[in-house]
Amino acid sequence: MSDAHRDPTRQRVDMDHRTISRMIDTFLPRVQKPARYTGGEFNSNPKDWDAPGPGGRARVRLGIAFPDIYDIGMSNLGMQVLYEVVNRDDRFIAERVFAPWFDMEAELRRSSVPLFGLETRHALGQFDVLGFSLAYELDYTNVLNMLNLAHIPVRARDRGPEHPIVIAGGSNATNPEPMSDFIDAFLIGEGEESLPAFLALYDELRGDKPRPDRSRLLREAAHQIPGCYVPTLYEARYDDRGMFTALEPLPGAPELPVKKSFVDLVDYPLPTRPVVPYMETVHDRAAIEIMRGCGRGCRFCQADLIYRPRRVRPRAQIIAMADQLLKSTGYNELSLLSLSSADIKHIDLVVQDAIDLFDDNTLTIAMPSTRVDAFNVQLAELIERGKRSGITFAPEAGTERMREVIHKGVSEAETLAAAEMAFSRGWQTIKLYFMIGLPTETDEDVEGIGHLAQKVLDVGRRHHGRRARVTVGVSTMVPKAHTPFQWAAQATRPQIEQRISVLRNVTRDRGMRVSWHDPESTIVEGVMSRGDRRVGTAIYGAWKRGARFDAWNQHLRFEAWQAGMGDAGLDIETYGTDERDIHARLPWDHVDVGVARWHLVAQWNRARGIEAEPRQRQSFVLLHGEDETTAPTMATARETALATHT
Repeated sequence: MSDAHRDPTRQRVDMDHRTISRMIDTFLPRVQKPARYTGGEFNSNPKDWDAPGPGGRARVRLGIAFPDIYDIGMSNLGMQVLYEVVNRDDRFIAERVFAPWFDMEAELRRSSVPLFGLETRHALGQFDVLGFSLAYELDYTNVLNMLNLAHIPVRARDRGPEHPIVIAGGSNATNPEPMSDFIDAFLIGEGEESLPAFLALYDELRGDKPRPDRSRLLREAAHQIPGCYVPTLYEARYDDRGMFTALEPLPGAPELPVKKSFVDLVDYPLPTRPVVPYMETVHDRAAIEIMRGCGRGCRFCQADLIYRPRRVRPRAQIIAMADQLLKSTGYNELSLLSLSSADIKHIDLVVQDAIDLFDDNTLTIAMPSTRVDAFNVQLAELIERGKRSGITFAPEAGTERMREVIHKGVSEAETLAAAEMAFSRGWQTIKLYFMIGLPTETDEDVEGIGHLAQKVLDVGRRHHGRRARVTVGVSTMVPKAHTPFQWAAQATRPQIEQRISVLRNVTRDRGMRVSWHDPESTIVEGVMSRGDRRVGTAIYGAWKRGARFDAWNQHLRFEAWQAGMGDAGLDIETYGTDERDIHARLPWDHVDVGVARWHLVAQWNRARGIEAEPRQRQSFVLLHGEDETTAPTMATARETALATHT
């Protein structure tokens, strides 16, 4: 066995935090960006590891683990929110840990130093619970690598009473099956309430012992905590062709489905004191989630469906949070985050309120919005206040027909009108986002991407001549669980390459810059996106052959994934590429995200032209925000959060 994957039980698991700290300090000068591993940042919360909690009881120690580098993980708002939620409860301790880069991994393995929490540098094996965020399929091998670096058995079945409980949440937990070999329990849905509930149950069940009985904890959590799914309580069934047929509860298991947890956004005006890194990160600014969910109903979009009902934070709360955040961090840049910020009523007034917090005009507002219309341009103009860095639109498809298929609801005329307004008001660069590999797509639809981009560029040249630029970003659609396209065929490698060839032929203008996703990363992502439990064998096999940081194109080891899929008896080039029968059982059917299956079937049939489109969309389900006098209560929203469109 290679040095990179030695048996954790044979490594040094008893190293105390002082020894770890001394050894880390000796090799930090030899790694890139040592600030990734030092901790001690402004607003970090290094609680006393040994100090008792209420009633003299030992506190439950949680490691919040992000399976990518510090630079990316510290830009994740969800991690900052959960860090504050847990640490404000005196019964618990939360520390952070990130995937070490290749140079730091080599140092840890060479010295047999276990992966550690940033706050106190205790080994992860000394924590009670490790909680991983699963936001992207191509981070899965990093989860295995982090467990191995922590000297914790990678497979859940190999862990004993001396090991931490390994849990996971995040958007990809809505199809937990590919990672079920490695995770003890999934918290499906939103973690602001379910994560503290899990830690409280851990505290209750351990009594005066160092750790509770693992089996009892997991069984009780599955029964008591909304959204908690324990894979070992269920057995997957397959037919003679290897097709998934059922997930059957074992004796004592809760009945399925597992219903996601979700919260009222107004109850969590967090974070108030986010950790401020000592180094530049991907999004180096204060951030507020101003809306959760979307509700526009794009048929490819998983986030829209799994975060229903759509919840808008009240305007007054946004401004109060902004004031507190800017004072507690020293940032002069504020990001207002949501899936579709321009859809929020009176968002322009919210932006103006934030700008007015600073009379000296030093505050920069960042607000990701790709809506294609004049209001988005006006909003960008307000935010940039004379600056013209760039503006982004997301038509998603190149032809009217294709945009109807994906339920985008944006016409070419609207796109060109928005481009006209942007270029006429001083912007010289427009970014356009598209997808290929969509259901029913033809070469004409792909060519339409180039034709539409050219028309946008022509608009720019009328205003700015050769200085006008259009940047075209093209991704290949990966069908996602719990969306109408969960039954769609995924484009194969030859199909992707052929469509990229078509695209290149129609985007040759020197004023246009075009980029696209690597087909191999799309194939790997697709395997895990709709995978069943057998894919766990492939993930393990790929990791054993050196796969990690697969989201970084230059580090993707496709041959390792090919071999890993072979270990599972599957073919990476064909697994999941066929269209799925709407009557067949799907590996994630046991997870209820609050959207009825009939709704997804109807949307899939409409995409294929089997059912007619309705004449008018229903209104969004809102909580709070500017319509709070008529918005439904949380209780009402829970009952009506299945489908907000017909």
